[in-house]
Amino acid sequence: PHEEQARTVEVPGSWFAVGGSLSAIGVIAVASLYFDVPVIYGLLAVVMTFFLALVACRATGESDITPVGAMGKLMQLTYGVLIPQSTTANLMTASITASAAGSAADLLNDLKSGYLLGADPRRQFLAQFMGIFAGTLATVSGFYLLVPDATVLNGVDGQSPVFPAPAAQAWAAVAELFRMGIENMHPVHQQAIGVGLLIGLFLTVVEMLSPKSIRKYLPSGTALGLGLILPFQYPLSMFIGAVIAWVLTVKKPQLAKDAIVPVSSGIIAGVSIM
Repeated sequence: PHEEQARTVEVPGSWFAVGGSLSAIGVIAVASLYFDVPVIYGLLAVVMTFFLALVACRATGESDITPVGAMGKLMQLTYGVLIPQSTTANLMTASITASAAGSAADLLNDLKSGYLLGADPRRQFLAQFMGIFAGTLATVSGFYLLVPDATVLNGVDGQSPVFPAPAAQAWAAVAELFRMGIENMHPVHQQAIGVGLLIGLFLTVVEMLSPKSIRKYLPSGTALGLGLILPFQYPLSMFIGAVIAWVLTVKKPQLAKDAIVPVSSGIIAGVSIM
């Protein structure tokens, strides 16, 4: 009965295969036709995006923070090496990754909420799919209404822009940096990239090879990465909250089970509203 229910309730893997393939073809075609991204590099962007989206989803699952910007910067770094002369390709491939990572993490949040409420995952998925069309129409038309030309984002004649978009300015700065190649980066930054890659690889391998009994005591590569890219107050708050939750779990396990998730959610929502 459980297997039969799973077949009728869960999302089939074939849906992912077909949808992912069609989406990949569309993304590669648009990148090639409108943004001068060679087809082979467009395909590479899609393949890399698949794995970077998994990283983003894990970060969301562990911390409720999706490192969209960091995933995009990794793509910018990659294409800064492959085709440094093209700032457009650098930005567009990074946008592919950022969009997919953000959407994947948001979908996981929605599905998790549905599971907690006993909703049908397949119906949730179909509802999300139908929302793509309405959402695309609304976002594209809304964007053109708000941003008829680039002066709204960059300003004109010394006037401040209506929408400064600081995150976009950072992306543009990275693309400009890579325009002449990665050697334009400060030597210390280049070394830090290598050290970070080695640490991340080491932690991942150790986690895979360690027995389950000690795996939970190993440092999280995702947590370390987020701690380095987020402003200091965020990892500090997460650390303080984790310590409080741990002490409460040890001292009063029933109270912890009842209170930690709703209180933490309320604090996060309250800070966001403020």
